[in-house]
Amino acid sequence: MRNTRLWFVTLIALLLLSVSVTFAQDGITALVTSEFANIRITPALGAEVIASVPAASRYPATGRSPDNQWVRIDFNGEEGWLHISTLVVQGGDINSLPVADPRSIPYGGFEAPRSGSTSQQGPMTGTARDWLRVRAGPGLGYPILANVPINETFWILGRTISNSWVQINFQGTLGWVSIRFVSIVGAFDMGTLPIDGVVAEAPPISDATDDDYFATLRLMRDRLDLAQPTLDTLRALWTDSSFTGRANCASPYPPRPSDMNIPNQLLAAFYPTLNPLLTLFNDAMFNIRNALDLFIQTCNQPGGGNPVGQATVIGALNIISVADSQFAELRRRIAELLPPDIGIVLGPNECLFTFRARSEVLQIVQINAVYLDSFEPRNTVNGYCFDATAGTTLSFETLVLEGNLNLFLAVAPFDNPTNFVAVGRGTTGEPFLSVTPVLLSATGRYLLVIAAQNANTEPGNPTQGVYAFAIVNITGLITAPPSLSVNPVTGQVDLIQPTPIVGGTPGGGTVGGTCPSTTSTCSQLTSCDQAIACLVAGTPGLDADNDGIPCEENLCR
Repeated sequence: MRNTRLWFVTLIALLLLSVSVTFAQDGITALVTSEFANIRITPALGAEVIASVPAASRYPATGRSPDNQWVRIDFNGEEGWLHISTLVVQGGDINSLPVADPRSIPYGGFEAPRSGSTSQQGPMTGTARDWLRVRAGPGLGYPILANVPINETFWILGRTISNSWVQINFQGTLGWVSIRFVSIVGAFDMGTLPIDGVVAEAPPISDATDDDYFATLRLMRDRLDLAQPTLDTLRALWTDSSFTGRANCASPYPPRPSDMNIPNQLLAAFYPTLNPLLTLFNDAMFNIRNALDLFIQTCNQPGGGNPVGQATVIGALNIISVADSQFAELRRRIAELLPPDIGIVLGPNECLFTFRARSEVLQIVQINAVYLDSFEPRNTVNGYCFDATAGTTLSFETLVLEGNLNLFLAVAPFDNPTNFVAVGRGTTGEPFLSVTPVLLSATGRYLLVIAAQNANTEPGNPTQGVYAFAIVNITGLITAPPSLSVNPVTGQVDLIQPTPIVGGTPGGGTVGGTCPSTTSTCSQLTSCDQAIACLVAGTPGLDADNDGIPCEENLCR
């Protein structure tokens, strides 16, 4: 009932705000000025590339993205998208082109959609030469509205100017199919069909866009995933600059994310919810572009070596920190608004992990428990989720039991899986991998990923085997790292917890001292209790040999 009501409100808004649609103006072309430019199926960095074309290539411009960052072109009869930075628009103003986006705006716009539902019959009929996907527009970037079985007959109502796609009525669904898979019935003249087809009697409804409100939220979430690598790369580049005093300009610059636009009709219907999200999203993209532009400016300054001042570095890292918090806030709000994924029923010890439009059910693991798992040649990455509170210090332990495994381990917030809080790599031939200590700064759910680094690297010796792992809570106790061991009597894997060392002597209890400063060194501290408290607080450099005992040379002997 909820989805139907939301769609009804959206439909009413569309009818109230409808205006006439204008297709591409004659003579407007896109001239490629970059050495090479990627033509993509949707106006998004990371979208599938149709082709890479050289400079001086020229194509008819047929539309633009809502933010004017992408131009839709006719590429040999197929719809494609070029980024504005790779071209110049000739023969007219880009603003005279119709706004389009195959992911969220139907062909022809919301005002006069050329897909949806219809009762019209055409001047000719066709049959499917193969199983056909009916799309919301003449291009692979549009969502699928229906599927036509082989040899099924349908009405043909319109065409693209290149005759490469035709508009059809299949059992009341108005959409577009490639002419390559259509057999025309009887004599025909393609020239009699209207270019860009007829207007639908109702906007399109499909699995991907049956509810524009939720589809927009999912699109915004996916756009965050597309922009996350740029944010992560910029964080690494500027952090490196803070240590070296120079910008590392050797690698290509990360992709430049663009703003998002929500159609006015939908934005009006859900303004109190969508407008704050849209404002926050575009502000986050602005901050990323600002940090990127600042880096490019640093790399292009006169002279050699690309020196960068600390004030510039601090400013850039502050911008990135703001964008990072904006990403986290957007993901939180979107997750609260989206309904649970239909068709996935989670058990009591399962969690649903979603990343880049893919979902997988993972096992929830408990702290201080031992688990066994395995790898096969076709599965060399396993994921788990666990819950922890802020201030908890954990140790992640693995033990290879069988096979030729060399393990990799990573820990990240569950809702921001590319922002790793801990990473560890095993050594070839060494069955143990320990990542410790790991201090968690936030309460919530975390993702644990264990993978085989040597996945299928040796012909005839595929990666496979069995391993054990455990997450151990070592908060407040300074110990040598816990370990996993096979019990020679029972054959089971046991978790070995060394006797805690508190105050410099073996025994139990909690840390007895306080840390005067998290920047203290061993020579500045006066007792083992202080050293232990500072190590728990995360002070670096107190435990040089990583055995869990700080300042062994002068305090905790």
